[in-house]
Amino acid sequence: MRFSVQTIGSASSKATPATLPSNLFPMLFEKLLVGERLLVLDLGQATASTVQFFNQFKCRLNFVDLFSADFVVNPQDEATHEELVAEFQAAINLPVGSRLDICLFWDFFTYLDGPALRAFIEALDPFVDSNTRGHSLGVLNARNGLPYCEYGIQNMDYLHQTDRKGSQLPIYPHSQRDLNSLLNYFEIDKSRLMPDGRVEYFLLENRNQTATPNRYF
Repeated sequence: MRFSVQTIGSASSKATPATLPSNLFPMLFEKLLVGERLLVLDLGQATASTVQFFNQFKCRLNFVDLFSADFVVNPQDEATHEELVAEFQAAINLPVGSRLDICLFWDFFTYLDGPALRAFIEALDPFVDSNTRGHSLGVLNARNGLPYCEYGIQNMDYLHQTDRKGSQLPIYPHSQRDLNSLLNYFEIDKSRLMPDGRVEYFLLENRNQTATPNRYF
């Protein structure tokens, strides 16, 4: 396995991780062909457990910690859509022609307002095709609250989460309907309401698919 880390900001020290059960994460790996080589994008910081988990696959693992990107932490109100897209493109920085198999978005969508999320999705577009699958976490409204965490993978059924250092960024809860609209070529194929009020999403590329009603587990 090969992996790359694009450092945006500095890494924080880790406390003992708390486990987070996941019903939908295993769906990222369904229908994989034996020996298939994967290209994975992880929007969080590089964690030893995530690297160890992906050692079982032939893959290239790309860590791009957009949570720490200056234009995300300190957004400019006057930035145009084109400027935001360019910022995200420069941060993602994947080789031309790359096609992602798995996108680990964690709860990044919740820290982007509508215009910023549209710009991110546009910047990611060239690297997404019909085989791309995604996993995300979020909240439906601000009353639920959102733990300020870094995430990693413990195993197929459990993620882990550790406290992030610093001040939490503003939260932009998105309803499932609004999120489906903002994600454009991604479709929420399945979602699960978690006991603490967060929602877990499994995403599929849907450009050439007939939309079907989303459903909670």
